[in-house]
Amino acid sequence: MEANVVNTVAAILTIFLIPRAIWHLVWRPYTVTRWFERQGIRGPPYRLVVGSLLEIKRMMVAGRAKAPLDTGCHDYTPLAIPFFHKWFSDYGKTFLYWLGPIPAICSSDIELVKQMLEDRTDLFPKDYLNPSLEIIFGKGVVFANGDDWKRHRKVVNPIFHLDNLKSVQAIASEGAQKKIEQWCAQIEKQGDGHQAEIDMARCSEELTVEVIERVIFGKTYREVREAFVAGKELQKLAFYALSDPPIPGFRYVPTPRNIRSWKLDKLITTNFTQLIKARHKVAVHRDDLLGLMLQSRGPEAETLSTEEIIGECKTFFAAGQDTSANLLTWGMFLLSRYPEWQDKIREEVLRECRDDDEVIDLGKLKLLNMFLLETLRLYSPVPFLLRKTASDTTVANIKVPRGTMITFPVATLHRSKEVWGLDADEFNPMRFERGASRAAKYPYAMLAFSHGPRACVGKNYAMVQVQTVMAKILTRFSFSLSPRYVHMPKNFITLVPRHGLPLVVRRLQLDGPENGM
Repeated sequence: MEANVVNTVAAILTIFLIPRAIWHLVWRPYTVTRWFERQGIRGPPYRLVVGSLLEIKRMMVAGRAKAPLDTGCHDYTPLAIPFFHKWFSDYGKTFLYWLGPIPAICSSDIELVKQMLEDRTDLFPKDYLNPSLEIIFGKGVVFANGDDWKRHRKVVNPIFHLDNLKSVQAIASEGAQKKIEQWCAQIEKQGDGHQAEIDMARCSEELTVEVIERVIFGKTYREVREAFVAGKELQKLAFYALSDPPIPGFRYVPTPRNIRSWKLDKLITTNFTQLIKARHKVAVHRDDLLGLMLQSRGPEAETLSTEEIIGECKTFFAAGQDTSANLLTWGMFLLSRYPEWQDKIREEVLRECRDDDEVIDLGKLKLLNMFLLETLRLYSPVPFLLRKTASDTTVANIKVPRGTMITFPVATLHRSKEVWGLDADEFNPMRFERGASRAAKYPYAMLAFSHGPRACVGKNYAMVQVQTVMAKILTRFSFSLSPRYVHMPKNFITLVPRHGLPLVVRRLQLDGPENGM
């Protein structure tokens, strides 16, 4: 009797699952390929189950073996996203590729990008094939959609109002001063008392972690530092998962990687839950992000559940820290590579900010702002962004079926001569002299923080923090690239220097006992 039941269940599963598997793994990819070919869109061939993922992985491995770039070369796409670089060359401005059996189109067509960034209900942000990203960034404002996104956005927006950004500036200034003191002590130990070598990538990470934890939680906590270490390991696991086929339910399979991810996520969630409960217990709602989210609760307020608050803490802790650290790192790289701009910006900072206790008026630092915009153009923290079609739709005259991923490659678009002019590959902050919206042929061409209604809510936070830190550092030190620096940017979910950023920092000999602000 039991054998008959088992055989019956097996037969039923076979009847339902095999046709479904054939549809998703064979027939649908074939029909979608034909669908796009009729519209003149081609791409790398679909491979059963894995799609284009093995080819992506092969090119990524080959990219790691390539020679480093010259420090004056800013087109890192052959190293960081070699698959997009090759497929644009092979198939043109818009092509079809496969995330396993999931179709995806990638386009450097600026008109398509514009329509993707509009307020459309048929295009959703999506973590596509990588559930680990949701663990890292949480179910916060980045991945929320529809009414949930509007509710999340309304609750978290106040932390980025002008008054709160002033407190971010003060926190960043304190952090920069601590780092300056550490560098001075390190220089004293070197013997000549004039210079030392530091890893700016590591320093950027340390500084931005301290700032973001105070912005979210009001002060530093052991639980937050533990969560940060766990989050960095999760980021590494998520990166390795990029080449895994998007098999439904695979996130629940107890593989060694998944088990480790679950443990790390549990640690982060537990630590953030403890901090939320502690804040509830004392009933103190400060003006940090956690306090603002807790104050939003009420019978008639736009409320977030405890799970959603934890998700927002994850989102801003991971995304806010990573974006700021990358901008600071690549900004320091470019200042080291172009000492004439280092001198120009230092002169501007010393002219506008002379008193050490004075709050910096960042609005006066126009050269610094132009420089950071050019840094974001050349070294955007995220090399590409994605949307998913929630229904059959049309984007820039391309008919796109439901469930298709649409990719716009920020790194490629930021180097488009059609968009930015013939000097698109060159470092030229003066292109932003009239502002970001007038620096290129199209006002929405600057995509480092995305564009439109779903642009990054933390853009001003990142800019204020990095401007403040750079202004403080420039008044005390000059810096140059260490001979040990190897210019190999890599895509590690965000864009990072593969071998860190070793800089030689030298103490300035300026007039006055304090040598700076």
